[in-house]
Amino acid sequence: MPRDLITQILRFGAVGAVGFVVDGGLLWLFLSLDLSPYLARALSFPAAVMVTWALNRNWTFAVTEGASRKAELQRYFGVQVVGNLTNYAVYSLILALFGTASATIFAAFVIGSFTGSCLNFIGAKVFAFR
Repeated sequence: MPRDLITQILRFGAVGAVGFVVDGGLLWLFLSLDLSPYLARALSFPAAVMVTWALNRNWTFAVTEGASRKAELQRYFGVQVVGNLTNYAVYSLILALFGTASATIFAAFVIGSFTGSCLNFIGAKVFAFR
């Protein structure tokens, strides 16, 4: 595997960890405000998308200065929507199958996030930060 690809994967993982904390922190905050776990999750990930776009743009994929930030953000958001819809579908499926106990919500969050992040890396590398 080329060294640049390994570096990108490691950086994407680190940025993903930051996004995971933002997403998860907001999820638990919204749950503590008695929002449904479905609505709480739908509200938590847009903030994580903005944080990860900025970090990935400036650190993971180090785009050229001539790149249109608006177009890039639109492409990145599109990629994130696909990844996050997959993430949310996995999360929702696990909750539907196993209930909404705290441990189940956490497991669904972790499994959904991992699944979505795999799709997001491929989309970010190939499409958003080309």
